[in-house]
Amino acid sequence: MSAIINLQSVVPAWQTLQSLIQFSHVSNESEYEYMIDLLNSLLDSVRDDADHPLYSMIAVVGDLIENYEMNLPPLNN
Repeated sequence: MSAIINLQSVVPAWQTLQSLIQFSHVSNESEYEYMIDLLNSLLDSVRDDADHPLYSMIAVVGDLIENYEMNLPPLNN
């Protein structure tokens, strides 16, 4: 399926989101901790309400966190 998206109309929304929260690829421990805090805040607010406007954001933030964790070097035991 190919969707036509007017990216210029997305830019203001993305810039607004970026001005409110740090929302990007996680590349270091500081960003990781921030995203963990963001995820916890989302979970506290949204809980299990699938109708909540931020419900799908939980999955996106979780995916960003998981991607960072999957790319960490293995721990030596």
